[in-house]
Amino acid sequence: MNDAELLSVDKGNWQQSFVGTEFSEHGDKRTFLFIWLFTVAVFARPEDIFPFLAPLHLTFVFGACAGLTYVTALLSGRTNFRWTRELKIVLLLTGWYIAGVPFALWRGGSFQTLTDVWLKTFLIFFLLTQVLVTVERIQKLLWAIILSELVVTSISIFQSSQAIWVGERLLGFNLGILGWNFLGIAEAVTIPYIAAIFVVRRSILEASLLGAALVSMTWMLVLTASRSGFLDVVFSGVLTSLLVLRGRSRGRVIGLAMALALVVAISLAPQVFWERLGTMWGGDDTPTNEVAASAQESGENHLAVLIQSLQYTFEHPVFGLGLGNFTIANGTDLGVSSAWVGTHNTFTELSSEAGAPALLLFVGLLITALRNIKKVVKTSLNNPEGRELNLIARATQASLLSFAFGAFFAHLAYEYYFFYLVGIGVGIQHIAGTMQAISSAPAGDLPSTLHMAAAN
Repeated sequence: MNDAELLSVDKGNWQQSFVGTEFSEHGDKRTFLFIWLFTVAVFARPEDIFPFLAPLHLTFVFGACAGLTYVTALLSGRTNFRWTRELKIVLLLTGWYIAGVPFALWRGGSFQTLTDVWLKTFLIFFLLTQVLVTVERIQKLLWAIILSELVVTSISIFQSSQAIWVGERLLGFNLGILGWNFLGIAEAVTIPYIAAIFVVRRSILEASLLGAALVSMTWMLVLTASRSGFLDVVFSGVLTSLLVLRGRSRGRVIGLAMALALVVAISLAPQVFWERLGTMWGGDDTPTNEVAASAQESGENHLAVLIQSLQYTFEHPVFGLGLGNFTIANGTDLGVSSAWVGTHNTFTELSSEAGAPALLLFVGLLITALRNIKKVVKTSLNNPEGRELNLIARATQASLLSFAFGAFFAHLAYEYYFFYLVGIGVGIQHIAGTMQAISSAPAGDLPSTLHMAAAN
């Protein structure tokens, strides 16, 4: 479309055309494709269901291909480097992790966590900030996550006899974020996006898939009998109702569906769920059975490692024990097998293993992401893409807060999941800024605005 044709199009239609077609060329499409495949591989972990896939190392292959295609696109001029405040904070965090390796309790373990876990997370986060440049891409990424969750939880439920069980609790097939105690956090950060997509989508098939994912995850969460996961999902549901669904007619439908799914799941919950949940308000009563005793002991152990992680933070306030070193230090100091566990708290994991500065940078990243998303939420754009983006921004707010709540009960400081949310937030900011620039530009300046926006 040439400049003369652009000027002949009415501004509202031109905005939609630009966002839907021209801007889809910004950012290398192949990089996004490999990021999408990586997302499926890291969430669904197909090698857990089909062990013969394990030698293929899908996450490594897709991640490496995403990085190589991005570098190629950058060098050839097909994409532009985007420098954001969130990226600066994560770079500072990475620099601090690297600086702390020589001071680690076990340097080899710290270096291994840095290279095998954190640098992979950093690479994917960086690529997300570079390729999420359209609403359509964000939607496709969210669908990759939602469908992965649907498939994994459905297989775990319908083939439960072949899945992994821990006592009477279902772990499932997935050994990553969609298994056992981590499932509640995964569902909590996904619920707002399920609600947002349902509000803007009219397809019966899409609505059915969203509903199936919600029901499947909720039922499996009940079968895992995770107390913290259950609380996080309830917290997420309340936030979603307030931030995403309030004031929308279709919002009332999905809100009712969420409440109904939770009520039905709880009413059909196995005894282990109620016994474990009852320990949260059971006071100092003596456990009445083995399940309750195990749950109470688990709670006491979590409190013990929390106190220990705070103690290590005060003892090593600058660089901490070293990345991944809490388990080793705690197990060695206490000398019992039950002590070889993580902190069960993302914030004290950071403070005890990487020092107080790392914790401040992490919290600063969370606050920065929330503030920037809040600015987008306040922006009013009179086009369908703008309204849809605003809804996704609200969902991201709820997801970030749900992760922060769940992070008090799980150690996920170096993993992908929080950084996916921040990466989505960066993409939302970029798209909103482009839409706003086009919306406020005079009709005669639209072509130059297009080129300026594509360069940012």
